Amino acid sequence: MKSQIFLLLVCALALQGSVHAQDKPKSTPSNAPKVLVFPPGTKQPQVMAEASEKPLAGPAGVPDGIAQMVAIFFGSLQRVEVDQAYNVLTKGSKIADKPEELKQLKDRTHEAIQVFGSILGYDLVEARSVGNRLVRATYASHGKVYPLRWRFYFYKPDETWRLIDMRVDDKLSGMFDEPEDPKTPKAELP
Repeated sequence: MKSQIFLLLVCALALQGSVHAQDKPKSTPSNAPKVLVFPPGTKQPQVMAEASEKPLAGPAGVPDGIAQMVAIFFGSLQRVEVDQAYNVLTKGSKIADKPEELKQLKDRTHEAIQVFGSILGYDLVEARSVGNRLVRATYASHGKVYPLRWRFYFYKPDETWRLIDMRVDDKLSGMFDEPEDPKTPKAELP
C-alpha cells in the first residue's frame, strides 16, 4: 500500500515538473530552427490532415508491395532458389504467361550466380516513378565476386503491383550515372 502511494506521489511530482517546464519560455538562438509541438489530443494542422497520398517512390524507397516482392526475390536468390524467386516476382504478370522466356531468365540467373558468385545481399540504388502506377526500381545485388545491376519495372493497374519488365547487367558505370566508355578503335596497319 505504501509503495502505491509513493508511486502516485512520484508521478504527480513528475507531472507537475513537466507542466512548469512547458510554462517557462526558452531562450533560443535566432538561427535555431523553429519547432512546432502538438500536445497529445490536439488535431493536426488542416494541411497535414488533408494530404491524400505520400509520395509514391522517392529516393528513400519504393512502395511497400514492390519492396516486399524484391525482398523475397533476393532472399530466394541468396538461397539459390531461382524458381521460387521468379514465381513470386512474376506472379500475375504477362512474363509468367511466357514459359520459354521465363525459363531463359531463370537459366541466365543461374549462370550469373555461377560467374559472379552467390548473392550475399542487395541495396536499393534508385527508385523513380511516373505517376502513381509505374515505377522503375534499380537494385545492386552483392555477389561474392562481383555486383550486378537489376532494373525492375512495375505497373499497378488495380490494387496489385506487377512486374512488366526486368533487366540485369554488370555495367557498374550505369549505377553511378556515368556514360559508358566508348569502344577503343582498333589500330589499322598501313
